[in-house]
Amino acid sequence: MAGAPPPWTGLTFTYPKLHSSAPAALAPSSQKLPTPFVVAIVGGSRNIGAESAKAFAAAGATGILITGTNEGALGETKANVEAAGTASDLKVVTLKADAGDTASAQLIADAVESTYGRLDVLVNNAATLSVDASAFAKPHDINIDNIEKTMQVNYVGKFSTAKALLPLLLKTDGAKTIVNITSAMSHFGAMGAIGYNISELAVNRLTEALAQAYAADGLLVHCVHPGIVATMPPPIGMEAPEARAMATDDVALCGAFLVWLVKEKRDWLNGRYVSANWDVDELESKKEAIVGEDKLKMRMVV
Repeated sequence: MAGAPPPWTGLTFTYPKLHSSAPAALAPSSQKLPTPFVVAIVGGSRNIGAESAKAFAAAGATGILITGTNEGALGETKANVEAAGTASDLKVVTLKADAGDTASAQLIADAVESTYGRLDVLVNNAATLSVDASAFAKPHDINIDNIEKTMQVNYVGKFSTAKALLPLLLKTDGAKTIVNITSAMSHFGAMGAIGYNISELAVNRLTEALAQAYAADGLLVHCVHPGIVATMPPPIGMEAPEARAMATDDVALCGAFLVWLVKEKRDWLNGRYVSANWDVDELESKKEAIVGEDKLKMRMVV
């Protein structure tokens, strides 16, 4: 594969079968979730989160809670998700919450419990990538706020949300799954915005840690690269044109992949990094090697 990224990026794990948009077999309306099925999507008001909410609705979810910081976007997404729903008893709730504020985590947990009384899947999607040009500079020129804020939202936010929602997840008889949205940039050092890359690497390790800590309780935890999607505002394209040129994946790709990932228990992917670009049939064909060789985890090469 001429010009392909190196294998350690994970971008070509199921090559030559890779997808930039959801294949027909993964169309959410052609997949079926068990009933009842409640999903909380943190950072679900726009882009990947909003499209994921629509995917779960189309696949038959009965409850979807969506958080975000923009009330207008939340209202628009709620209407779109309700329109996409196929379950007659679908209940969509929105909550204004800032993933960077750890106090929001308990607000989300309280809202889920009071509204649905259960939780099957937490999609930890909220993340930030600074639009400050210094974020893409060498370390000595980086504004430290780019490190602190990025880590607070992308890592601490995901940790605190998982912590608050774990009691609900652990007591359910359903999917009992956490999905941490990460990025292929977590595998890079100097390329891109260092603070962002490191925060996403921390998310990958958090996924492994949660999976190990609660394996005996039946919890499944996955970190998912959603594809390379142009969801950031123009300043990012100006500061990182090479990244903007690579952003050719459909914003709805991730949602379709997530439905496939959680509609049944995939213990063999517990604690592992996966990509929405991968072909699921090819991925399943590698199941024995993935488990036997403990692949798709963060490791030092020695």
